[in-house]
Amino acid sequence: MPQPQRLILAVLIALIGTACVSTRGPSPDPGASYRGPVSLVALMSKPLSWDKLEGLEYWLATNSSRASNRDLIDARLELADGRYEFARRDSGQTSAAVLRKRKERAVSDYKLVLSNASASSSQVARAKSGIVLAGGSIQAAASAGPDAGLSIIPRAAWSAAQEAPSYMKRHVAPWSHITVHHTAILTGSDSSSNGRAAEMRMIQRSHLNKRNPRWGDVGYHYLIDPEGRVYEGRRLAWRGAHVKGLNDHKIGVCLMGNFEITNPAAASLKSLERLLDDLRKRNNIPRSNVSHHTAVASAYTECPGRNLIGWVQAYQRGTSLAARPASAPRYNAPIRGGVH
Repeated sequence: MPQPQRLILAVLIALIGTACVSTRGPSPDPGASYRGPVSLVALMSKPLSWDKLEGLEYWLATNSSRASNRDLIDARLELADGRYEFARRDSGQTSAAVLRKRKERAVSDYKLVLSNASASSSQVARAKSGIVLAGGSIQAAASAGPDAGLSIIPRAAWSAAQEAPSYMKRHVAPWSHITVHHTAILTGSDSSSNGRAAEMRMIQRSHLNKRNPRWGDVGYHYLIDPEGRVYEGRRLAWRGAHVKGLNDHKIGVCLMGNFEITNPAAASLKSLERLLDDLRKRNNIPRSNVSHHTAVASAYTECPGRNLIGWVQAYQRGTSLAARPASAPRYNAPIRGGVH
């Protein structure tokens, strides 16, 4: 082939190759890219559908430890609004039991927003309005955040591993009981925030490694270290895994330590009292519905240990919490054994 013809052919091939390259950006379908924080706005802009609600659930489950609080709350509100709207639309076309369940799920999500201290005034107002529309009780969610003297360390701050939603069940309102536990593990000697965060991750890993059945996250909703720090465990969106076969409507609270052989620290008991008071206030739980593991478990257990049971019983009765058993001195020791 002569040289000029070869040059012309090369130019044509180059032009054809250029024309075959797509210049379009990502797919305009928000549902195709809802798997990360950047796509939340696109996902929320979709018209109401079950696919959209499933996308929001997936987004919340996979981004809880890395998205901003504002985005998490907005996604939760959008999900709750969608559930209520489907219940309203399908009135007369779907069974009363299904409609009731949808409204209960919506109310549960709205209350999660009210329990988040980071919720803005407009987000709180939207959640309260939703509860009223869905027929829920606003009284049980009168407080928009935790007690002023109570600071809860979020999952992201202690570097929690990602939860596994396929091994958990959604919480369905209301929360009606609180169960107190201990980890049954002697706490380590590193009492710094980093040291205790490492213990939190160890506890979570041991729960995630459980089999028959699998666990999707740490079993407790809140944990308290000996220094009185309160950690967010399993999110309240999920039913706990702390009382075998009896987890419905029960918030799980756990003190780090083994209180069969040591005494709980005063700082941890002070935080426990504040947390219990706050959870009861926000969820309208009577004091009599706060108990310890041995009182509700069907199988034998020593949890939360003989040196903590008396304190829980005193709290339940509303009597003095000043005195606590002193049968064994508290001490720090290397972490060992298995999570209770």
